[in-house]
Amino acid sequence: MAKHRYFLDTRVLTAFFFAAMPFVAFGSFIVVNMARTELRESVGVGLEQRAVQTTLALERHIGEQVVDLRLLALEPLVQQALADVPRPATEAEVSSLEKAWASGSDSRLGATVLDTPLSARLRAVAGLRPGARWVQVVDANGRIVAASTRGGRLFHRESAWFRALADQEGDAQAWVGDIERPSGAASAWFELVYPVRTNDGILHGAVRAVLDASDLYAVLAPVRIGRTGHATLLRATDGMILASDESDRILTAVFPGYDSLSRALEGFPLAAEGEALFGKARVRRGYWTVQEVRREIDGRQVVVEPARVVGFSPVDQVPNVQWLVTVEQDLEEALAPIANITRYLWIHFIGVFATVILLALYFSFKLERPVMDDDLHLHEEHIPASLKARAAADSDA
Repeated sequence: MAKHRYFLDTRVLTAFFFAAMPFVAFGSFIVVNMARTELRESVGVGLEQRAVQTTLALERHIGEQVVDLRLLALEPLVQQALADVPRPATEAEVSSLEKAWASGSDSRLGATVLDTPLSARLRAVAGLRPGARWVQVVDANGRIVAASTRGGRLFHRESAWFRALADQEGDAQAWVGDIERPSGAASAWFELVYPVRTNDGILHGAVRAVLDASDLYAVLAPVRIGRTGHATLLRATDGMILASDESDRILTAVFPGYDSLSRALEGFPLAAEGEALFGKARVRRGYWTVQEVRREIDGRQVVVEPARVVGFSPVDQVPNVQWLVTVEQDLEEALAPIANITRYLWIHFIGVFATVILLALYFSFKLERPVMDDDLHLHEEHIPASLKARAAADSDA
């Protein structure tokens, strides 16, 4: 029995290789897309953690300044200045004194507030804080009894913080004001107030500090991720930028893409309505992918902000404010490793595909080429004479 001989047909191999190429390419790009999603989630979780860390640092920074005010409120000079509560001033007296305080025309009024041992002590305290604009001690009627420098109003009994302190019950709590920029002012500032109470819990006065908003940016500035990653402080109610690298946007611009980010703050899918339908989510993500923001300028669409991955964390331990810390990074930079891999994968498949085509053409031509040249007729030299004679007789017949 003859032995079977097997050989590899390159044409069949090439055909199957061509058939397998689309499936390999399709599967590879599915895997790349899965890796892109995983990388975006990993970057988002990392940005969320940085936002939480920045929030804790911001809360600790404000807490340290509240402790300073609390210690200042316990000093004997402050307690002595607030020991005697004068009678409340009338509306006419308030108006007259406010004008004299603002203009500086009444030197006696200025001396009673600014030229005292307590005022000297307040100036020393304010000098320790580069961001402190002024430090004041206010009595139970809302009038300033001592200040580090002239500034602001003389009476504060109609201020929101004074009414809030007067309505407090239980343990004394600090009051933190929102960041604002008064008309005509070059920089933004915020207030810190700590109440001074008697042993019976009666409001005796308060220690008030007005700080520059750049003092908060000192906490955000060290946060850097890659080339584009940075931290921003927002007002959670409307997305107004309160502290940022771009100083021209502070209190003048809303965080680009805040409409999309606010939905993430409310939760999936529609805040209270979605929770009623789908139940309360066990895990709420602290990051969100904000698509690029476009605006129409001079009749054409211009990209104002590229797509970004934003991690966020609300400020919970600072009373009376609704702030939100965000840490963002451009999506293009965050997914740059996958983009490079995808580009090299395209180059790889194009190179393999071109190589297969060239090899298929080469072997196809080799298979169709004869083994020896037809002009040589070497096979006739090996035919026996008897076969040649028989072939000649057959031809003659």
